[in-house]
Amino acid sequence: MRIVVNDHSGHAFPIQLSRHLAAEGHEILHSYSTSFQSPKGDLHPHPADPNTLSIFPITTPGVFAKYSLFKRIRQEIAYARQLVTRLQTFRPQVILGGTAPLFVQAYLQAYAKKAGIPFVYWCQDLYSIAIEGFVKSRIGWLGFPIWAYFHWLETKLLRKSTKIISITEDFCPVFAQWKVDTGKVTYIPNWAPVDLLQPSDKVNPWSIKHRFSDRLCLTYSGTLGLKHNPEMLLAAARYFLPAPQVSILVISEGLGADLLHKEKKRQDLSNLHILPYQDFEVMEQVMGASDVLLGLLEEKAGHFSVPSKILTYLCARKPIVLAAPSKNLSTRIVQDSGAGYCVDPGDEKGFCQKLKHLIEEPGLRESFSINGRTYAEKHFCIRNIADRFMEVLSA
Repeated sequence: MRIVVNDHSGHAFPIQLSRHLAAEGHEILHSYSTSFQSPKGDLHPHPADPNTLSIFPITTPGVFAKYSLFKRIRQEIAYARQLVTRLQTFRPQVILGGTAPLFVQAYLQAYAKKAGIPFVYWCQDLYSIAIEGFVKSRIGWLGFPIWAYFHWLETKLLRKSTKIISITEDFCPVFAQWKVDTGKVTYIPNWAPVDLLQPSDKVNPWSIKHRFSDRLCLTYSGTLGLKHNPEMLLAAARYFLPAPQVSILVISEGLGADLLHKEKKRQDLSNLHILPYQDFEVMEQVMGASDVLLGLLEEKAGHFSVPSKILTYLCARKPIVLAAPSKNLSTRIVQDSGAGYCVDPGDEKGFCQKLKHLIEEPGLRESFSINGRTYAEKHFCIRNIADRFMEVLSA
């Protein structure tokens, strides 16, 4: 079967899926954006890759303008046009559209309809809900026409998709409210490439190079945008400033990272270290250098987003402290796996106290670490996950 896997963000788990499907004999075109700022997966071609896998990087002018509405629309359309042009020669039999903005999904779905092939909507986020919150925070109810349009567009795309793969059952009530046929929805949670993210020693080339091998390192790695609260990381830096052996490490780029750079200088937070996204090849060492891994999700984002970084954390065999809504899937995973502590979003005191407790209890850190890795090894088997995707794509 000729399958397009479009992963606009370029994450680690979709390319793992594409490689596995290609190894099983399917002809895969895997596309992603080089202009989108996010932690990238292992997207470089390997000598061992099957000849049935084609990785198609798409570049649009400038860095993807995530928070500039009209500029990002132009970039989305430019991305989609390049991909559709490539599809005219690849001639897919099915399109899996995931982690893609709405205009990209719209172009792909229109191509699929014209070509008479199925379009499977891989629903990672409910974009129009996020857009409504963003526009309201900027211009209030004057922005109603904007979010109303995106709500109409998203509901139309979901309704017209042949099938929908949803990463969480939490989206299903919204689908029902939007009059999306829930009978065509299959629930497949996200995962992380557990085989490619093996636990690493704390003393490793990366930690030595960046001088974290002899320090207690509390690490946040991943996107830091409007649905994350960087003030929690600043609070942790202030809390542990009197403890010279503790470092707060943030690996991110964009809006939140820029704010942290500014506040680090203004508040003289010498224990706060901010680095750009690291190559996937060294992520094992980055996680190995860390003693506790940090997660954030704002209350308003709790019903339309699931932070995939938590799944990577589980693979790293490190304890987690997560500040997120109690009903979010990521919170349930951390609690059910016994991989760490969860606190409410914005609970700076509770967040810092949980970190302090883990620093003081190395045995508890080890117990949480083992639990998280055990959960990942049990739930992130790519063979089983790929079989579930193929049940949908083959149908």
